Amino acid sequence: MSTNKPCLQSHVNEVKPGGTVAPILISTDKTRLTEFVGGKTAYPVYMTVGNIPKRLQRKPSQHACVLIAYLSVDKIDRSAMGMSDQDHRIRVQRVFHEAMRVVLEPLIEAGKKGMEMASSDGSIRDVFPLLSCYAADYPEQCLVACTKYGTCVKCRVKAAELGDHQPGEPRTASWTTSIIHEARQHSEAYQGTPIMKSRQFHTQCMSYDVAGTVYRPFWNGFPLCDIHQAIVPDILHQLYQGVFKHLVGWCQKAVGAGHLDARIRALPPSYGVRHFKNGISVLSQISGGERKNMAKILLGCLVGMMPKDGILAVTALLDFIYIAQYSAHNSTTLGYLDDALKRFHQHQDYFIKLGVWEDFNIPKFHSLLHYISSIKLFGTTDNYNTELFEQLHIDFAKEGWRASNQKDEFPQMINWLSRHEKIAAFAAYLKSFQPIAQANISADMPMPLSTTPNQSTPPISIAKHPAFPKSPITVAQEKHNAPDFDHYLKVYINSLLPAPLPLRQLDNHTLPFKRVHIFNQFSLHHTAIHDDEPDSPDVVRALRKSAAHPYGRFDTVVVLVNDSAESTGLAGKSIICFFINQCVICILFRYKDWPSASDFHHTRYARYITRPTRAPCYMAWWSTGIC
Repeated sequence: MSTNKPCLQSHVNEVKPGGTVAPILISTDKTRLTEFVGGKTAYPVYMTVGNIPKRLQRKPSQHACVLIAYLSVDKIDRSAMGMSDQDHRIRVQRVFHEAMRVVLEPLIEAGKKGMEMASSDGSIRDVFPLLSCYAADYPEQCLVACTKYGTCVKCRVKAAELGDHQPGEPRTASWTTSIIHEARQHSEAYQGTPIMKSRQFHTQCMSYDVAGTVYRPFWNGFPLCDIHQAIVPDILHQLYQGVFKHLVGWCQKAVGAGHLDARIRALPPSYGVRHFKNGISVLSQISGGERKNMAKILLGCLVGMMPKDGILAVTALLDFIYIAQYSAHNSTTLGYLDDALKRFHQHQDYFIKLGVWEDFNIPKFHSLLHYISSIKLFGTTDNYNTELFEQLHIDFAKEGWRASNQKDEFPQMINWLSRHEKIAAFAAYLKSFQPIAQANISADMPMPLSTTPNQSTPPISIAKHPAFPKSPITVAQEKHNAPDFDHYLKVYINSLLPAPLPLRQLDNHTLPFKRVHIFNQFSLHHTAIHDDEPDSPDVVRALRKSAAHPYGRFDTVVVLVNDSAESTGLAGKSIICFFINQCVICILFRYKDWPSASDFHHTRYARYITRPTRAPCYMAWWSTGIC
């Protein structure tokens, strides 16, 4: 995480030269424990340290993010206490802030004076844990920052002006606390009952777009902490469950939900793309993963159905969503991000003129203006995406709930988690001794049977056994709709000869075999550019015609063929498409037995052919010459 380290480090150097800054990231998110009935919820508080590499932070198995508290989820009986809805909201928010202050209060003293901690190399260092980031969805952001719901948590722009293309004057923690302090003084001087004073305090705060619910925010007094600046972008809830959700709804109104569903249903199955066989309008309680799959196909399904201005607006917004998720940024990529937002602002009026929406005074759309500044302060968005903490709900909430007897469950959940953390810590302790034990093994001692040398993953891997062994070439041509397979197979084998035959003579010769092993798929293992990239391979499929796939499935692959290829566009690339009758067709095959010299029907083959070290794995060719 790249926080504002020069400012933080200067503070640390003043207090204790040579001290270490430890940026603290906090996240809170209420989650349901029961699926359909019961209404049981948990309110976990997670914490991680910005010094930990994000490739470790994003893996729950590394225990880089820890659970530090469960907040109260007990319901307040409003009828017994005679509270209105407003009074109830005030009470709930005050309980939240008081609980968070109790949980995080140790950070105040440690952030001011530092604390001694042992590093991984055994050295004792003076560490200053400073609250730097807070990851949450929009309602939680308003609760944490004491901001009026419906306004921006990072600037003072009015709710009716959120559609402007420029951010307002920045909110600061000192400004917010001053508004709260002034409103409290006025309410205490007000003549009336405590309830009337509370409502007077609430009214005055809300006039400044500050939530008039809390007298003392939990973050007040934390060293070098500006809570409004600490609120970070949220890819999951802001972009996919917010901005993109609005965009899909507008597109459905613009072109018709039925017409859009018809195009989505007509899409062929392909790699990395979910096939919505019933369309998307029938979906309910759509998850973030489903939104991501919709984003991959939306633009292609709108082409030809929406005017140019609408297409440009959709393109710009999708560009912003994807560029905002880059795992590395520089001034150029941030320029792309700014350009995408400007292009959307230029064409967003299309949806208003069409009548599908009234205005863009939407907090989540306004939040796009603050992405670049947040990325410059805190690094790429995958450092603090709430999707990471959503995954932790499984281990830190739901599994513990299932292990309990569902009665007075939180003490049981805490015991369950404590035991599992101790087991994981002991396993890590034992693992730390493995390199030492391996180094002490003498060279003349036999190695254990379970120890195998590290082997690098080949760039292309294929199944050990074919899906269709000994398949006739004629069947391959029919099932894969590839009538020229035998011809291009001759061309491929001819290319392996030291002295290839002229292509015009190949039709005069026959293949020395009639059957091949056909494979359905192969895997591409890429070399990771960044050390935090996942190790999952790309799986390319070429499925023949069947009852389940009447037209087969032939994935598309874009291959870099020379050094002039760029990260965008198709220059310097070869497109290996797998669309029937239109583009390049590919069958994964391996020879049943590589033919010997005596098997060939022509003496020139017999004179030059040699047995290769490995059989070819796949082959591609054009069926019609159109791509």
